[in-house]
Amino acid sequence: MSLKVTMLGTGVGVPQPGRSQAAVLVENDQTLLLDCGAGTLLRLDEVGVDLEALDTVVLTHLHLDHVSDLLALANARYLADMPGLQIFGPQGTEVYFRIAKSVYPNLEKMTVAVQELKPMDSFTLKGFDIFAEEARHSVTALAYRLEAEEKVVVYSGDTEPCPRVAALAKEADLLIHECSFPEPFDVTNHTTPKKLGSMIKNLGVKRVVLTHLYPQAQGCEDEMAEQVIELSGAPTIVGWDMMSVVI
Repeated sequence: MSLKVTMLGTGVGVPQPGRSQAAVLVENDQTLLLDCGAGTLLRLDEVGVDLEALDTVVLTHLHLDHVSDLLALANARYLADMPGLQIFGPQGTEVYFRIAKSVYPNLEKMTVAVQELKPMDSFTLKGFDIFAEEARHSVTALAYRLEAEEKVVVYSGDTEPCPRVAALAKEADLLIHECSFPEPFDVTNHTTPKKLGSMIKNLGVKRVVLTHLYPQAQGCEDEMAEQVIELSGAPTIVGWDMMSVVI
């Protein structure tokens, strides 16, 4: 059985045409959402996802462009009389969600189960074997390796290049990696094409999709993909909202 991966949101906190905030949908015979930035609910409706099937979200970190629609998703399920939402995320997720929920007294009866994760945690969820690893960002952040149906999907979340994420990506069928800025931007906490290409060289990654692009990348998308290809040899494309990849 194949896996279908849909890039629901490929943008950042700064609005730009064609890019809502971070969210990735992974489907086999079940449905799993990675991150839930602003615009995710709209994108889920646009791709025809049954809200009842979407009961689990895995978060990379707690920046707004990765969690803005999380409470809205839980609320939508609550209003539709569906069972509560499962949320997996880094340390701090439980406090974040409890505080966000507390702003709305009418949501007192809404049930949400939160499980916090640490680097090197492994667990099975919705038919996926998942391994969490530390990403290098400005806040506590995780990257994930998902294995199912003898296929491997790796999602970096927000990170600058680092050995732990590189190890996670080894021989992945699909690597979804942030590539926030084009060359010659010199940034920390994020990744540029040449740094990513150098990081994944000789890792045997079969396909790369670049995501989390800032407005500065507009007009540079093809060049960014080519720079990753040149340094890594891995087939690479720039992601856009609603793009699907089947592996």
